[in-house]
Amino acid sequence: MPRLSKEGFKHNAKIFEKTCQWCGTPFFASRSTAKFCSSTCRAYSHQADTLDTAAPWQETERTVDALLHQIAFLKSQIESLSRDNLQLRQALEKQNQPEA
Repeated sequence: MPRLSKEGFKHNAKIFEKTCQWCGTPFFASRSTAKFCSSTCRAYSHQADTLDTAAPWQETERTVDALLHQIAFLKSQIESLSRDNLQLRQALEKQNQPEA
């Protein structure tokens, strides 16, 4: 729990007045480098940092390249299937035409 008063510290201890970087609560700490009022705030901050980290540039670039290759492949498949569909429709029309 955060120490909201100077009680509980030794009488000759250095005490630093800090503000929690997560919740903004003012608290007293025995270390000058303290950033959070409690382990809960520290854990929430760490969790938020790990969720916000972006993928490395090279990994992102590889993903984009793979997606572009997949798009090109799918476009070629669509063109091929469209051609086949047109040929089948034409053959079906010829078959269904009455003979004169």
